[in-house]
Amino acid sequence: MASHLRWLVVAAVGVAILVALLVWQAGRDGRSTGDSPQIFGEEGVPVVSPELAVSDALVRGTVFPEYTDWSCVFECREADGCHADVQLTVTYVSGEDELDLKIGGRLDAAMGETMRLGRAQRPPTSVDDVIKVTLEVASTHSPDGARPTPRI
Repeated sequence: MASHLRWLVVAAVGVAILVALLVWQAGRDGRSTGDSPQIFGEEGVPVVSPELAVSDALVRGTVFPEYTDWSCVFECREADGCHADVQLTVTYVSGEDELDLKIGGRLDAAMGETMRLGRAQRPPTSVDDVIKVTLEVASTHSPDGARPTPRI
């Protein structure tokens, strides 16, 4: 009887190890294990930018239980560089709804350099598709000019 019990324990431990390996491998492959955040990314998103020459954008992010983390990456294509305070409007689809997200920031890059703007969005929202990015210039500044004092 003790021999049967020993084999039963060995079999149970083996099954537990196999399940742990499968869950670990699923996490490494990027498959959801139930509580993983949703990761999204769209390359070549058109950027509508009448005032500043930039490339199409890479829009990516992660939907966490408390917020959605957004990142918008694009390249400066202005001969004199991109030196401006801007507001991006990311138009995206969540379920059946078309929504807009506003991201403000300062660009300070030479021609050909990569720029990134991002923010956290609360409450979180799922992202099924990113349609476009609209870039509006609020003001321009000289690359060698004085920088504003940051607020603390």
